[in-house]
Amino acid sequence: MVPVIVLVLVASPLLLLANAVWITASCYYLTPARIRRILSRQGVHGPTPRLLVGNLHDVSALVAESTAGDMGSLSHNIVGRLLPHYVLWSKKFGRLFVYWYGSEPRVCVTDAGMVRELLSSKHAHVTGKSWLQRQGAKHFIGRGLLMANGATWSHQRHVVAPAFMADKLKGRVGHMVECTRQTVRALQEAVARGGNEVEMSAHMTRLAGDVIARTEFDTSYETGKRIFHLIEELQRLTARSSRYLWVPGSQ
Repeated sequence: MVPVIVLVLVASPLLLLANAVWITASCYYLTPARIRRILSRQGVHGPTPRLLVGNLHDVSALVAESTAGDMGSLSHNIVGRLLPHYVLWSKKFGRLFVYWYGSEPRVCVTDAGMVRELLSSKHAHVTGKSWLQRQGAKHFIGRGLLMANGATWSHQRHVVAPAFMADKLKGRVGHMVECTRQTVRALQEAVARGGNEVEMSAHMTRLAGDVIARTEFDTSYETGKRIFHLIEELQRLTARSSRYLWVPGSQ
């Protein structure tokens, strides 16, 4: 009886270890390799991913290079600066390509017709936010419309749609104009004080917060300044923590 008990005690940890190794290998190597083969047979290609990290290093390097210096001139065409990997890989692999966020594939579609087709309600059950996207943002924006999938997304979209009807938006134009005028006056005062350069991000954040506060909550940015500050801090912490979701065991 004793040898049997000893054998069970020794075998159990080994089985657990073997199971953990199999799950890890399947999640981070076997399944991604199978997905790559399937997509390749369908003509969808992309940059070669590295084990565990996928193309994260490539994305980071391209973004660091594109944002290393100031913009040469004012332009609304900022996609190449903020998302250089999309521009580069769409030129190299076509209007439909795949890259990897860790072990998770991201299929990128740049064809307007295909995007319209994918966003139609009949495809809601196969499109949406990935597990990593939802997990990374759950402490910041929860499971609302931005992170909902399938039938939940359709339902929430139907619920919030009336708030963005033309008639309701027209009633908020006055608040938006007044908030914008205050921002313009603040910029004029900054220039009058002799400032050659003005950091716009703080002014635009304040403008957006003031518009939301006045149109939705009948208050002002100053009244909810503390709340907006906490939301910005939560956004920063969420972005920092979500960088490591692709690491095995971090979930």
